[in-house]
Amino acid sequence: MPTLARRLAAALVALAALATAAAAEPVKIRIGWSSMPAHMIPALYRAQGALRHMGRTYTVEPVNFQASTPQITAMAAKQIDIAAFSPTALVLGVTNARLDIKVVADTLQDGKAGHYSQTFYVRTDSGIDSVPDLKGKRVGTNAVGSASDTTLRAMLRKHNLDPRRDLQIIEVSFANQLPMIEDGKIDATTIPMPMAHELVKSGKYKPLFSAVDVIGSTQFTFLAARAEFLEQNRAAVMDFFEDTVRAMRWFYDPKNREEGLKIVAEVSKRPVGSLYHLFTSMDYFRDPYLIPDVAGIQRAIDVTHELGFLQRRIDVAPAYVDLSFVEEARRRIQANP
Repeated sequence: MPTLARRLAAALVALAALATAAAAEPVKIRIGWSSMPAHMIPALYRAQGALRHMGRTYTVEPVNFQASTPQITAMAAKQIDIAAFSPTALVLGVTNARLDIKVVADTLQDGKAGHYSQTFYVRTDSGIDSVPDLKGKRVGTNAVGSASDTTLRAMLRKHNLDPRRDLQIIEVSFANQLPMIEDGKIDATTIPMPMAHELVKSGKYKPLFSAVDVIGSTQFTFLAARAEFLEQNRAAVMDFFEDTVRAMRWFYDPKNREEGLKIVAEVSKRPVGSLYHLFTSMDYFRDPYLIPDVAGIQRAIDVTHELGFLQRRIDVAPAYVDLSFVEEARRRIQANP
């Protein structure tokens, strides 16, 4: 009996040790993104000096998608935990996929005073001088239901153009938009900065319209997370967002600019010289503490619903918002810069 008791005690100790080790394992956070360097996700977690918890309480796995809407399926299948959503994707995730999701952080805000607004461009020699001139033309967007697609459809409606009858909308990845308009396969599309700036400066291209012209200032994309994942891993996710905010602030710090642009260039496989617009007035606005513009999300949803593209609308706040993570990140950073 003493021998059996000792064996049972040893087994219990071993089980306790295994449980402790399992509890100490960092939480893997799988986060979707579709546009680099706009979303910054693959670069953020290389700012080693800004990351105080990564590898200890959490790890990150960035997962690339063509746009925000394909991330709905991935989130429904629990293949990702956090997604870079457009307002349309949020509504579709809630109403169609019946996901229990929360808006948790800023990614990009469009049309903020003094900052960039996503713009559709045409060749200067295209003969397209106004939105009505798009009739009979082909326009490229990255995906149906994306933020840029919503902008396009809102502008078309403003000018009484039917996207199904009056022109052709073609899904084109961000990387292929410029090559396709250069090859004459599409007539108008978005072009990433700073290439758009250079092409306009050269006189080869001109802006046709911007998102702010039709929707106003909006939360273009944002991070949304599965509510179940947030609740099950609250402490680790708190640490994750503290590091995420610190990392973004690190990239915006002028003293880190040279090193930061090198990181972005390496991740996005672009020359450093092509990224001079980042973190300047030529770039989208990002909140210093990644606090999202919830009213801007609602404004974009309402416009999209009025377009008839969304059969149902939702009131984003308070049911689909949880700002506790970025608010806690702000508190921690202000208390301990």
